[in-house]
Amino acid sequence: MIAKTVTKLWQNKFVSVRDYEVQKAIRDGGMILTHNGDKMTLTVDELKNLKPSPQLIKSKFKGVYRLVDIPFKKETLQKELF
Repeated sequence: MIAKTVTKLWQNKFVSVRDYEVQKAIRDGGMILTHNGDKMTLTVDELKNLKPSPQLIKSKFKGVYRLVDIPFKKETLQKELF
């Protein structure tokens, strides 16, 4: 499970994650996203269903990537207990 902290949401509801980060999270068993102290956990199955944007973005340093926009839904206490 990998953890990622984001500082801002796109359109106040989406977290943008790079496609290679999603692939790494699938290999590592899931992803925990944190925004302003609120957490959202994504399972491997949920990550596999995400589709990256068709637009390629060139990195300033090396290579290209696509963004995957994920609707941010903070976890409630009930989900954290199970």
